[in-house]
Amino acid sequence: MIESHLSGMKIRNGAMMFICSTCKVPPNFVFGVEQTGEFVYLLICPKCGIGLGEWNSLDARDSELREFAKTVKFRH
Repeated sequence: MIESHLSGMKIRNGAMMFICSTCKVPPNFVFGVEQTGEFVYLLICPKCGIGLGEWNSLDARDSELREFAKTVKFRH
């Protein structure tokens, strides 16, 4: 699930980079563990610590981020 603070920024080669909309810095991909013991894949801002996304599998993460990238309005 993507949280509202995830945004995108166009970089020099025309590709899009994910950023925290609050801090304007790229997020870190990290692992976490649910209370049930299941692994989760997280997207966290390294500056402010806001959670930008959480997924149960890498496939789910990649699929949702790919779709998000198609709809994000670029920040310059």
